[in-house]
Amino acid sequence: GLVPGANYGRDYAVFETATRNTGKSIAGKNIANPTAMLLASCMMLDHLRLHSYASVIRKAVLTSMDDVETHTPDIGGLGTTSAAVQSIMKQIMKPRSHPAQ
Repeated sequence: GLVPGANYGRDYAVFETATRNTGKSIAGKNIANPTAMLLASCMMLDHLRLHSYASVIRKAVLTSMDDVETHTPDIGGLGTTSAAVQSIMKQIMKPRSHPAQ
């Protein structure tokens, strides 16, 4: 999926994908879209005040979404989970001229 989710309480916060689908039909097929989980992780990092890490990951995820070769079947592509993650990692590893804000 694409959409992250968060639940905030007085003492705790939970970050997850926004859908409640268990994904049984795609388990082990290397076709799950990692976007929602990664963006939920960015929300968690922001919550923990680790904004620079969240920013780097979020930018990599969003930039990688422009690469149609890595689109997973849920968004009309033929890409795999592995290809999507590799594309995101490639973006993260690119040298930056200044630290993430």
